[in-house]
Amino acid sequence: MIRRRGRGRIVLPAFVALCLLIITLDFRQSRLGPLERARDFATTMVSPLQRGFAVAVRPIDDFFSSIAELRDLRTRNSELEQRLERTIARSGWSKTLARENRRLHQSLKLQKSYPTMKVVTAQVLGSTPSNYRWAVQIDKGRSTGIRSDMAVVVPDGLVGKVVQVTDNSSTVLLLIDPGAAAGARIVQAGAAGLIAGGGSSDNLSLNLIGNTSRVAVDDVVVTSSYNRGVFPPGIRIGSVAEVGADTRLLEKEIEVEPAVNFTNLDFVDVLVESGPHGGRAGGRTGGDRGSRGAGSS
Repeated sequence: MIRRRGRGRIVLPAFVALCLLIITLDFRQSRLGPLERARDFATTMVSPLQRGFAVAVRPIDDFFSSIAELRDLRTRNSELEQRLERTIARSGWSKTLARENRRLHQSLKLQKSYPTMKVVTAQVLGSTPSNYRWAVQIDKGRSTGIRSDMAVVVPDGLVGKVVQVTDNSSTVLLLIDPGAAAGARIVQAGAAGLIAGGGSSDNLSLNLIGNTSRVAVDDVVVTSSYNRGVFPPGIRIGSVAEVGADTRLLEKEIEVEPAVNFTNLDFVDVLVESGPHGGRAGGRTGGDRGSRGAGSS
């Protein structure tokens, strides 16, 4: 049995080799010649084997082709990711430059509004542990001329005042803190009073003294020298959100919506007096006529 199997293994390859030899012989012979007939016979016999071999090999060929295509796709994907990262980096850098340009422009406008004061731009480092509910720490301090009671603003309006100072940092009490207060005036009605923090980021409480009959919702509220306020007059505080009933004959409680988003402070400007010792926040002469945002001219 072993010998017969061995012979079979030899006969089949020999037969295939013979067929191939006949196929490759002289093709110039007549179509009717014996060699031509033998070649046709060999072709007929070998064709099924060729088709079977092609069918068997095709998955292997497809497999290696898929590997090559996958390698190309990975290379293209890596290139696209790198291009996307470069584009995002350029976009982020452009946005940063645009923000810096706007901030510089706003600081210059603010400086024009207060020509007797120096504007110090500081970055908000975050909330700081203190006795105040609403306070933040900034990265500028005594070395830049900042002192306690100086006004802190952003382009939208009043942020608060400095309450603690070190050489290189300061603590700012936000206007919405229950312990904060400022002299205020309603531009349209001309009524003045004292505004205080309500303890949340979305409301302030204004107590008006005097003629309050003309106060209306959406009226603009600005800082005032009322009650010897420490803030420069005319800085925007917010707008009237709700007019309460009279609690006394000549007094009315007004709810004010702040102009500043106190939960999204990034950079602020400190109004520093030009004098040698600094001091409380002051403003330009001429009283508190008109209204302006912190960055308006």
